[in-house]
Amino acid sequence: MFTQAQNQIIYLMFLNGLLFLGLNFVAYSIIFPGPKGSKRMGYMFITCGLLAYLVQQLHQGMIALDYPQEKVSGLILSGFVIPIFFVSLFYYRIKRNRIEKKTKIEENND
Repeated sequence: MFTQAQNQIIYLMFLNGLLFLGLNFVAYSIIFPGPKGSKRMGYMFITCGLLAYLVQQLHQGMIALDYPQEKVSGLILSGFVIPIFFVSLFYYRIKRNRIEKKTKIEENND
C-alpha cells in the first residue's frame, strides 16, 4: 500500500490533469467562442470557477507535503497555470489562423 505522502502526490497529479484539461478548454473557448447564442462562454465561466477551486486544492496539497508556504502560490502559478494557459492560447490561435487561411484559399479556388 502507498504511504500518505505517495497518496498525496497521486492526488496532486490527478488535480494537475484536471487543471490541464480545464485550462485547455478555457483557452479554446476564448479563441473559438462559438456561434451567437452558444452556451460555451457560460460553460467557460463555470469551468473558471472550478479551476480556481482546483488551484486551492493544489495549494493545500502542496502545503501538506511540507512545501514552503510562501513559495507554493508562485510555484503553482508560474510553474503550471500560466505556462499551460498561454501555450494553449498560442496553439489555438495558430490553429484558427490555419483554418482561416484554408477557407480563404478554398473560397479563392471556387
